[in-house]
Amino acid sequence: MKILYVMILVLFFGLFSCSEAELKGYASDDYIQFYKSAADSTVFSFAYDETLESGVVSLKLNLISPVVDRERAYTVNFLEAESSAKVGVDFELPTGDQKVLANDSIAWFEVNVKRNKNLQKAVTAVFEIGESADFRPGMVSNRKARVVITNELTRPEWWNEWHEQNGLGKYSDLKYRTFMREMKVHDLTLIADGGEMDYSTMRAYVLKFKYWLQDNPTPDEDGSTMSVAMRG
Repeated sequence: MKILYVMILVLFFGLFSCSEAELKGYASDDYIQFYKSAADSTVFSFAYDETLESGVVSLKLNLISPVVDRERAYTVNFLEAESSAKVGVDFELPTGDQKVLANDSIAWFEVNVKRNKNLQKAVTAVFEIGESADFRPGMVSNRKARVVITNELTRPEWWNEWHEQNGLGKYSDLKYRTFMREMKVHDLTLIADGGEMDYSTMRAYVLKFKYWLQDNPTPDEDGSTMSVAMRG
């Protein structure tokens, strides 16, 4: 019985030591990944401003790592074989080392997009997290990011289900063009979602458009009259 008890203790401490070693090994690895999954593209359209010749797409990255008091470098590679966009024609890669600032838990990878007047359809640039001296790639689903560049109008991410039911209402390209033309704004992304607009300002734009439509009944693409869902 005493021998059995000793064997159980040895087995217990052996398992504990193994688990502790595995945890230390995991904690010693620092990971970085894109905020969006590879299935979710980031779209940049030049249709919002005909005078615009270039723009910046900022791809957010999250760290799975303790925050430290020094800069750290990360690596992002352009996957030419998986992309239809061309470097130097549709976009430019950032120069220099990509850094995570000290005491920060996020980073931004900035892609400078260019207006290609010969662009007939949307093109896609695919990027992938690489291994660096400071970071390893994070979850497989978030190791790649896709940037779609187009000269056509596309439905913005902020015009989501909430806007369909409580904000601007049903989406159409014509309605979006009308909104931009009359309100002189194209982005209603809230601060909480990474944008620059607070809720009260967004609400003011939506209601202003609602009142404009009441004074200027406008047919939508399907023949119905444009309307806004927000009450007020």
